[in-house]
Amino acid sequence: MFANVNGKKIFFDVVGEGLSTATPELKPRPTFVVLHCASGFDHGYLRNSLHQLSLFGQIVYIDLPGSGRSKHVDVKTITFESMADDVKGMIDYLGIQSPYIFAHCAGGFVAQHFAIRHPGVAKGLILVNTAPSYTKSHDQVAPNPMLNERATEDIVNTCLRVYAPGVVSEETLTQELVDKMLKEVGPYFFAEDYMDMYDSVFSFTGMNVEMLDHFVTEIYPKFDVREEIKQIDIPTLIVAGSQDWLTPPSGARLMHKNIKNSIYREFAESCHLSFAEKPQSFIGCVEGFLDLQKA
Repeated sequence: MFANVNGKKIFFDVVGEGLSTATPELKPRPTFVVLHCASGFDHGYLRNSLHQLSLFGQIVYIDLPGSGRSKHVDVKTITFESMADDVKGMIDYLGIQSPYIFAHCAGGFVAQHFAIRHPGVAKGLILVNTAPSYTKSHDQVAPNPMLNERATEDIVNTCLRVYAPGVVSEETLTQELVDKMLKEVGPYFFAEDYMDMYDSVFSFTGMNVEMLDHFVTEIYPKFDVREEIKQIDIPTLIVAGSQDWLTPPSGARLMHKNIKNSIYREFAESCHLSFAEKPQSFIGCVEGFLDLQKA
């Protein structure tokens, strides 16, 4: 399905009941607007892991502009702010009242901008394996996990060729290079005990190389909302993985410090996809967060 929002045709899919059939009153259930990593992936990698959210409410998956099934746009026009405004447009278009914004990785960058730019629209945020800035945070709780602690130098360099242009080469991203990176580095998105999950999780998703190139060269290096998130006052669940070298737990802890109405949960032996690695613990964590909103 497509929504016409801000001059764009944005794909969305809906899972679960919006009205509960548990009683004849058909009472409204919570709605989760789910944002995938905004670096060129689409929402597919989230589907199997998040289906249990439908136990608590209705799920609206979005392919953000420049990604997935949403119709082609000039990626040079895309910013985290514009995507935040497009999410607001989607909520208005679909008539969703007080949704929870569930966001992973760079989807969390969009969600933070959304909460800052559109206060009072969302009932709460669920920010998973994300960060408040391009610059890595550091604190005294624990050192940041590093990819080179787990992977060979060749694999680290392949990662840098894509995610840190200019560090090891000046080459332009190509489908071949991105495919190589995903094949070699993708399993390391998961903790050591869960690396074999990569194929089963990411076989459901695609990558827009043009959007990834725009992400790593233009919009990600400028991302920094460490101060602005102090404005966020809605209930926020922040989830981190102890082995996450992409968005280390120190950044999540800083978010927790700066978002006053927030809860922080760090999953041991988890990396960048806590919801897939620890599905039952993760869903239980979300359920506990939702229960607090009812109290």
